[in-house]
Amino acid sequence: MKRTVKMIALLTAAAMLCGCEKIPDMEGQSSAVESGSDNSGSAAGGDKDSFAPKERAIVKQSFTKKFEAEKGVFTGKAFDDKDKELKNKNKSGYVKLKTDQYLTQVATVTSSQFYRVVISARSKEGAALKLQIGDSVEGSFTVTAPPAEDAESGESNNDYQLYAVDHLYMAVGMNTLKITAESGEADIDCIVVEDSDAVGDENYTAAGTCVAANASPRATSLVMMLSQYYGKLTFTAQNVSCGTNAEIDAVYGETKRYPAIRTGELALALKDDEHSKELTEKETELAKAWDKDGGICAYTWHWYSPNALRGTEVKDFDVKNALQNAEPEEMGLLDDATINLHLENSLMTQDAANILKDLDELAAVLKQLDDADIPVLFEPIPDGDAGLFWWGKDADGYKTLWQLAFVRLTQYNGLKNLVWVWNNSDFDYYPGDDYVDIIGQSFYEKTSASFAGRFSAIAENSASGRKMLAVTACASLPSIDNMWRDNAMWLWTAPDSGEYILDSAGRLTEKYTKRAALRNCYNNEKCVTRDELGELGYN
Repeated sequence: MKRTVKMIALLTAAAMLCGCEKIPDMEGQSSAVESGSDNSGSAAGGDKDSFAPKERAIVKQSFTKKFEAEKGVFTGKAFDDKDKELKNKNKSGYVKLKTDQYLTQVATVTSSQFYRVVISARSKEGAALKLQIGDSVEGSFTVTAPPAEDAESGESNNDYQLYAVDHLYMAVGMNTLKITAESGEADIDCIVVEDSDAVGDENYTAAGTCVAANASPRATSLVMMLSQYYGKLTFTAQNVSCGTNAEIDAVYGETKRYPAIRTGELALALKDDEHSKELTEKETELAKAWDKDGGICAYTWHWYSPNALRGTEVKDFDVKNALQNAEPEEMGLLDDATINLHLENSLMTQDAANILKDLDELAAVLKQLDDADIPVLFEPIPDGDAGLFWWGKDADGYKTLWQLAFVRLTQYNGLKNLVWVWNNSDFDYYPGDDYVDIIGQSFYEKTSASFAGRFSAIAENSASGRKMLAVTACASLPSIDNMWRDNAMWLWTAPDSGEYILDSAGRLTEKYTKRAALRNCYNNEKCVTRDELGELGYN
């Protein structure tokens, strides 16, 4: 590089920002609640022989090229090595990007293959940057601020760090790289493009067992089936509004097939008003009907705080203060009498008791499905590392809360049907391999990219325990063509509900995913729909 750059760490797409799932709106729910009671969906859809992933020739060649930031096109300002505004692009410098400002460079590559894009950047306060190749958003990542001890000591740390997004496909010829500051302020020194490879097949080695020791035979069978086809097929999925199948009905109307996985929301399970109770009851009815028709049931759970506020914002609840270094394996097994005794002797906070009470109330809802022997892909307290929810205020508190929920639901309440899905990207929040079956991700970029960089970064992280990876919520449906090309075969891909799939009139919208993309996915030989689950061994 043009000046001394200390490589503190090469941060891959594991540092990429995850999108945040929305909290279900109790108002304005669609009246559509039926998804069809037959188990066909296949007769109307026909044989899957008209759609197959497009094959693209990959010609591996060595390639490395560095692009100086100040020689690109940008809306920010360029500065020289002494932090004075740069007027002459022939001199050495860097580009400062503030929120919504961007930098573009044109990379002319010599072969259609996979590449790694490495960005040298720094930020005083921390920043989020988005990378695009052409019109395709390939991901976002965080430029971290200098260590707190540097600020306390008064020392200035101007070292750049290297951030890499790997496994990016570029076609031979000119490719426009665009870096946009989504938030914060960052300095960009240079961009390096070098040859890479597709995601490796070794990332699909995953255990086919459940982490819960008491998992039911059907739950175990579900995980075994998913692991058997992981990397070979992708299961279609769709998030739905509380108490409806409106989104699924709209997708079926276009594709003539039902998704393999129906993902509902259990946030309203702890609300006391009648409308919430009705929607929660409807949810269990729809889940039972979905299972009867051969589909896989999934639920995410945004937890309205276990206090009078019943909110989800960071300020609404303090997990660390509530649990006060509690041992999940012990607290999770306390019965009501012991909890009252602990409260009387100040051995437990009232907030901690409220947490257990909430978990017991949630268990009562999930038990209806457990009693019916219905497995559930269960994704509680998602996006803890997004900085938006009370359960993610503190990483240690998050892990303790997750482990407590696991013990309370599976051991104390005896639920046998849960397959545990952890949705975060920051492994500081990872509760451990013994508490997680599947790792989920949320993408809210308007793009059909496969997010292969994020896939490989998480799969190859030593902390991930070789868990299966899924897109549990997204704005736009990732292209199966891109996923197959990049060998980034997420276990399932689930567009979010509401506006992400429906317009204000409840009709299918193309705002995020085109109709042709839906048809290609649902009728593709590499994508599993509900009518095919029986053939794969799910029953």
